[in-house]
Amino acid sequence: MRSKIHQSASFGAVVLLGVAAIWGGTLSFTKDALAHVGVNEFLTLRFVVAALALIPFLPRIRKGSITVANTLQSVLLGAVLYGIFYLQSRGLLTVTTAATGFITGTNVVMVPLITLLLFRTRISLRIWSGIMVAVVGLAFVAGRGLFTPMSGSWLVLMSAFLIAVDIVAVEKIMTSVDAIWLAFIGIASSAALSLGFSFIGNNTGFASFKEVTSLEVVVAVLFNGLLGTAFALWAQNYYQMVVPSAQVAVVFSTEPIFAAGIAWLFFGGVVTGNVVFGGALVLFGVIIADEEAFRYLVSRFLSDKRKSR
Repeated sequence: MRSKIHQSASFGAVVLLGVAAIWGGTLSFTKDALAHVGVNEFLTLRFVVAALALIPFLPRIRKGSITVANTLQSVLLGAVLYGIFYLQSRGLLTVTTAATGFITGTNVVMVPLITLLLFRTRISLRIWSGIMVAVVGLAFVAGRGLFTPMSGSWLVLMSAFLIAVDIVAVEKIMTSVDAIWLAFIGIASSAALSLGFSFIGNNTGFASFKEVTSLEVVVAVLFNGLLGTAFALWAQNYYQMVVPSAQVAVVFSTEPIFAAGIAWLFFGGVVTGNVVFGGALVLFGVIIADEEAFRYLVSRFLSDKRKSR
């Protein structure tokens, strides 16, 4: 009975909603940790913990699924992953957690634009409408930062673009590489890049032992590494097999709401009226632009209307 419950779509949706909440919470923990250590130092610790947590799952990799080609692909995606978290974390230094969450959420409307540029995929009027609504919402969320080159808002927006690139790239190569291997090599590559950049440029080297072992950093590393990366990856891979993809899209679109709510309730984060209004527009635009999520919500609405008659 218990295994059947754990394999049900309803239970899976609840777990994935928990994943969305965890991802939203990682932003607040990251912002707290960055008051004590640099961005690259924090990312190194996060990725190392996540990679170590995935080691027990390596024996489950499909035999014959590891090749030089897909390993190199995983390394390249690891570089993209590093770029995502580096830009987002740098943006968090000057942008509120709530605004960061909503700006990051615009990656959904960037995916069709990337497929248009790379593969000449047609974009419907509905998707264009969703993109425009999300852009208007972005203007409210980012405010003046949108008109300042290389501001925190732009760094987070660039991070969202790389997330969209990662989504498109993973979709194209997932048929040829094991998901666990892809994740492990990608995370390990990100850890190596983070560590390397800790000693390059204006950085003076890795943070001191006292800074690394401060409570805020330890909690953030464990939460982000174990829950936000290792557990979230397992849950996403497992439960997306039993939960309809349209429902998954709707569930994951709640991440910015959790980011804003957790920041406000538990971390004293600032959530302005502009962020709330703009965030609502971003979420509305994301739902419109995501075909599966849009169809799922419309079908549920029509079904409820019929039942009420």
